[in-house]
Amino acid sequence: MKKFVRFMIVLLLVIAAALIVLMFKEPQDVTVVRTTLIKAPKEAVFDQIVHFTTWPVWDPWSKLDSGKMKRTLYGTDGMPGSGYTWVGDKTGEGEMRDSAVSGTQMLYKLTMFNPQGGGWGYMKADDTAGMTKVTWTCTMHFGRPLNAMLVFMNMDKMLGPNFEDGISSLKTLLESKAPAAPAQTAIEVTEVDYPGHTFEGLRKTVSNVAMGDMMKLFADAKTVMTKNAADKINGTSTGLYFTWDTVKKETDMAAVFPVSETKTIKDAAVFNIPKSKAVLAVLRGGYGKEMEAHGAIAKHIAEKGETKGTVIEEYTVGPNEEPDSNKWVTNIYYLIK
Repeated sequence: MKKFVRFMIVLLLVIAAALIVLMFKEPQDVTVVRTTLIKAPKEAVFDQIVHFTTWPVWDPWSKLDSGKMKRTLYGTDGMPGSGYTWVGDKTGEGEMRDSAVSGTQMLYKLTMFNPQGGGWGYMKADDTAGMTKVTWTCTMHFGRPLNAMLVFMNMDKMLGPNFEDGISSLKTLLESKAPAAPAQTAIEVTEVDYPGHTFEGLRKTVSNVAMGDMMKLFADAKTVMTKNAADKINGTSTGLYFTWDTVKKETDMAAVFPVSETKTIKDAAVFNIPKSKAVLAVLRGGYGKEMEAHGAIAKHIAEKGETKGTVIEEYTVGPNEEPDSNKWVTNIYYLIK
């Protein structure tokens, strides 16, 4: 009986301590990071990272469920908006989604349905000392009351070994063989007459490698325009790129909407783009081949001996309208001076 009483006292003290922690402990973000060096080109490494069809070969959770995990892929594999859902005996249920790609870095969002939870992070491949450094991060938010568990749990020790196992398997795979690169399809370009539009939105010089800054500019422009001029918008979200400095890695750009009539909106600007000769490439699917499309247009213009003007990207169908990246459509125009 005395042992039982002692046990109950200890249990109540633990519960009381947890409640005290819960009262005073602030919500917290916890980030787990693991890295390794792989003797392979960064392009080959990133090809394995960004294509979810390759993950079952090396990711730690597939091995944990011993082939019993059921995956359902969606979207254009290797492009933003793609991902997979899974159901497993030991791994529960969840979704992994490619939220953005910048160079050889993939941002992802992880959602757990059973048990509930998730996080966000990135995987990237960088050149270093003749090898490729792979970095895998995951950040998880612990609000109240879950933040109290951090007193008793070390997420780095719990999740870190899984990341170590995964990138170790990736290292073994890539150093034992060179996986073939995915097949590339040619980007077709055509000479067209750009009809001309009046646009209104926000202009800013941003880093052309900081995709988050560009995405924020588009989000801010959408908020400003839909709030102040929704009745005047007569087309889709558009990007105007006036300069693209590869040395400074900056772009002078505007996130805009075509409008039937301009309004006086604080901090917004009006852009009148006249009818012009242009070279067009239609990008269907995710943004993984966007740079290839720009390169094809630039090559066409150079071969013709022409001079390019403003670059325009019309996001006819994008992630805001359609979650399946297979269905995205982007018209890329290079105006000719």
